[in-house]
Amino acid sequence: MANNQKSNRTKSEYRPSTMPGFLVSCYLILMFSAFPLFLTNQYAHARTDKYYFYLILSGLMIVSVVVTSLMDYFEEKRFRKPDSRFLPMSAADVSFLCFYGFAAISTLLSDYPLNSFLGDFQGGGRNNGLLLMTFYLLVYLVITRRYVFKDYVIGIYLVFSSLVAFLAIVNYFFIDILSVYAGYLDLWKLFDGTPGKTNVIIDFGSTIGNKNLISAFMCMFLPIAVMSFVLIDKRWMRILSGVAIGFAYCGLLCADSASGMLGLFVILPIMAIFASRRYTTLKWYLLALTILFASSKLLRLFSLIMGDRSKGFEFMQESLIYGSAAYILIVVFGILFILMQVFEKKISPHYPQKAVTITLTVLTVGAVLAAIGAVVYFSFIAPTAELNENAAGLLRFDENWGTHRGYYWIKGVEQYQRFNFLHKLFGNGPDSVYVVMEPLFSEIAARFDEGTTDCVHNEFLNYFITQGALGLLAYLSLLGTVAVRALRRAKNNPMILIFLSAVICYAVQSVVNLYQPITTSLFFIFLSLTEALNRQTPLSSRKKA
Repeated sequence: MANNQKSNRTKSEYRPSTMPGFLVSCYLILMFSAFPLFLTNQYAHARTDKYYFYLILSGLMIVSVVVTSLMDYFEEKRFRKPDSRFLPMSAADVSFLCFYGFAAISTLLSDYPLNSFLGDFQGGGRNNGLLLMTFYLLVYLVITRRYVFKDYVIGIYLVFSSLVAFLAIVNYFFIDILSVYAGYLDLWKLFDGTPGKTNVIIDFGSTIGNKNLISAFMCMFLPIAVMSFVLIDKRWMRILSGVAIGFAYCGLLCADSASGMLGLFVILPIMAIFASRRYTTLKWYLLALTILFASSKLLRLFSLIMGDRSKGFEFMQESLIYGSAAYILIVVFGILFILMQVFEKKISPHYPQKAVTITLTVLTVGAVLAAIGAVVYFSFIAPTAELNENAAGLLRFDENWGTHRGYYWIKGVEQYQRFNFLHKLFGNGPDSVYVVMEPLFSEIAARFDEGTTDCVHNEFLNYFITQGALGLLAYLSLLGTVAVRALRRAKNNPMILIFLSAVICYAVQSVVNLYQPITTSLFFIFLSLTEALNRQTPLSSRKKA
């Protein structure tokens, strides 16, 4: 009798180890702080530096979490049946496994299996081969099973991402604090006009890489800063998030990339829809927009102090920084926030949440359809209609569209059409665009400055070419299932929207950008964090995720 009582007491006192969750938090802290800043030789090895950093850190995290989880499993098994909540597969899990499986088949079918595994083709490729995808999958499986939401982890991300943005901003005005230009190959330069001064590289900034990569980084940083400001109701996080919004927006502007503008213009209305679910969150979103547009005027002031000596902005970024429209937006959003704050007690109980959400959704969808319709009209229905240079660059799709992106998209699809049936299904091998486009290198050299290319500047087309129709379908299924599951659970756990916003913004900008180990690895982490909260959040009080 005494032994039974002791056994029952032991069972009730047993608690699973929190070590796996702690290890995941440590991993995230290092990926959000050390990873973006890590460089060994200025920009010359930025991609490979972060590639090996990610592989080593992720490998250590995976092994340590698996070992501690197994120890916890066998310890728990001594007392009772182990908890099996980590085992069920979600639709997102299945999609990711299919995506990885098709990539593995593509590697086996490739004419260059070793190159496809490593993502390196005779100097081409961006290390996004099957090896890196293996780590993406394993990190996903660990995070989705062991992540525990912590405010301070997001806070650390905001602090260090703000530092990255700050370095990008001052670098854009020729202040090279970390001397990252020193010793770098003299490829892309701009002479500052002063005799005797050293030329400087114009396409690189901060510690992330070129403007496309900085832009992709900011397209994750900005939504997380905004949604943290809106959703996390703690004073220290709201202050920190508000400051981060300013750095993120100015960093995005100084990235000076079309991909960033595409992500910005799509994610702002989507975040408005997310915020409109509650009166309070919509109010804070209006203040976030006020801070966001006000920060561009602080950037204008900084530019004035620097004598407007910068690397030069594209039309859209220049309008947002130097134009007067931002002042109107600051006043409008600021006044709306003040009114909602003053009359909150009167308006909040009668807030028409469904009407506001539906209205914003209809307007957003209508704007997207209108933009697509305009591109279709000026590209195929009225290809000779007169447009100014800036409008033509946006609305008329041809081989010159989007800084040669139109050329790479069209030629990439043409090369895909030459594949045999199996390669059309599974692709030519992960990260193999270099060898697919190699027959066109002489033409590329004659038409553009660059003589080679290892991407088509569209992540979806890259997957289509390298991992085939099935690989692209699985990737789209992964994004879609994670997003749908998140939206269905956001009512019970709004924190999901913080990570989902980053996933959406990155996916949008990737339409005109490229994958690589620097920002794509962070994207898959945020995708994993979204799905982790999906698994932890019930659909309702009766049905669990």
